[in-house]
Amino acid sequence: MNKSSIQLFGASMRLSFEAKFVDCVDAIDGEILQVTFDTLPPSYDEVERRTPYVLISRNFEFPGSATVEWHDGIDYDGGAKIREMVLKRERVSATLDRKMELDVTFRISDKKFAKLKSYLESMLGKRVVNAE
Repeated sequence: MNKSSIQLFGASMRLSFEAKFVDCVDAIDGEILQVTFDTLPPSYDEVERRTPYVLISRNFEFPGSATVEWHDGIDYDGGAKIREMVLKRERVSATLDRKMELDVTFRISDKKFAKLKSYLESMLGKRVVNAE
């Protein structure tokens, strides 16, 4: 059973869930990086989605920062930028520029965690705090 929650505090929101799938992918020889925290496998039909995910992406071909899109279990949203992220061995927490917070737990191998850490540091630079 997947536990997820959406908490509203005044005008801000916190999306919290356990990701069963964590994927790091690149395209165009690393010009585009993406990290996905998802409750469903990549092959899942998005039309049927009723559970959360978070996708962080950065396109190095153009100036600008990484952006975030998500599904909160009800609807899609995105375009937000990450102000700060704390990365731990089994958790990532982020504060976005839209009065929104993300808190995602996960279980992945050491090798996959090293790749996740590398991708997030490449995409976000000093906005990632590694709290291992």
